[in-house]
Amino acid sequence: MRLAPFEEACFPALWPRSVGMVSVARTPMAVLFVGVLGVSWAAIFVRLADEAPALTIAAYRLLFAAGLLLFFGSIALARGNLSLPSRSSLPLLVLSGLFLAGHFWSWFASLERTSVASSVVIVGLQPLLGALIAFIMLRERPEPRELSGLAIAIAGLICIGATDLARGIEFFIGDLLALLAALFVAVSQTIRRKTRFQTGAVSYSAFVYTVATCTLWLAVLIVRPSISGFTTDVWAFILLLALIPQLIGHTAINYALGHLRVVTVGLAILGEPLLASLYALALLNESPPIGVLVGGPLILGGVIVGLSGSGRRGPAVSPV
Repeated sequence: MRLAPFEEACFPALWPRSVGMVSVARTPMAVLFVGVLGVSWAAIFVRLADEAPALTIAAYRLLFAAGLLLFFGSIALARGNLSLPSRSSLPLLVLSGLFLAGHFWSWFASLERTSVASSVVIVGLQPLLGALIAFIMLRERPEPRELSGLAIAIAGLICIGATDLARGIEFFIGDLLALLAALFVAVSQTIRRKTRFQTGAVSYSAFVYTVATCTLWLAVLIVRPSISGFTTDVWAFILLLALIPQLIGHTAINYALGHLRVVTVGLAILGEPLLASLYALALLNESPPIGVLVGGPLILGGVIVGLSGSGRRGPAVSPV
């Protein structure tokens, strides 16, 4: 399979090439794997930048990511390697951007109130929500293997989330915000799947990130959180948040959503809670609750079961 030119520029290690005498075949599943690795750092960078308010972090994250993507996208557009979104898809792209903005605000606010493990695990419910939304919007019925994977993974999610039930009202509010974030991102990802024929990953991401950026900065003007005076470390972590989880992670996932089923992508993203919990233990000295130790292997098992044998549906190559 061959990616379009600008997608090669975005994912330089992911298109077919020869290493010595061996041809390395790259697929949307490989791009999805990179995307999951990228987004799994988001909660850690948010925690390390917690001197800044959640809304401010979200607004700067999207501003930096959208700015970089628009810069490189304009170069590709001038060279004829990138096409603009179709006019018919614009309303859906705007809607996706609004939901994406809501996702980042609610999730970052959740991380201010509850543990990394609890927050990322509840946001990890998005495959279940995405499957329901995809059935309503796209009439996509989950395959039996995907349903089995979902059941195993959801059992793991319940094990982890249950440890937060008796921790207090602040933790409960954080969990509710994480659940709201899961719903928002499930809708945004389903819209990406619906627009896959009209808009490629790069065009989609640039447009949606820009809409989300404008939405978040409008909220900043209304709420008026602090937007300056932070330490150099905070700015560095916000920039890393824009580069790794957003520009690389989310753009890779947007590409995968143009080639794979919503449920397949959602199941892969279930690996994020496990990775983020491990990062939190190593970098933040935040020990995972017993629920993570029990539910983590279940999540990983569910991902393996759900992804094994998942067929690729959609266009051979989404338009750039």
